[in-house]
Amino acid sequence: MSTIKKIGIIGAGQMGSGIAHVCALAGYEVVISDISPEILQKSVAAISKNMDRQVQKGKLTEADKTAAIARIATGSDLSVFHDADLVVEAATENEALKREIFKKLVPN
Repeated sequence: MSTIKKIGIIGAGQMGSGIAHVCALAGYEVVISDISPEILQKSVAAISKNMDRQVQKGKLTEADKTAAIARIATGSDLSVFHDADLVVEAATENEALKREIFKKLVPN
């Protein structure tokens, strides 16, 4: 049985950001990939803002938030998943795009 330590997430939209948020809080290293560095920056900012709300409500400490954010890395190339134990696809709902992602991620 292998242990999952690093989770890759393809897509930095609402779903991908939410998955990254939960995984980082659970103690996993997370790497998010998207085609745009700006989208990646917005994703991490949204995750931080959502965690701020959790801190304000007393559901999360500031130290836990800081540690979780530090576990999140980003990149705009699928090569960032080279050492990921699990990759979650959360790209836009476009079947052709999803097929292309999987072809690149898992070449024959």
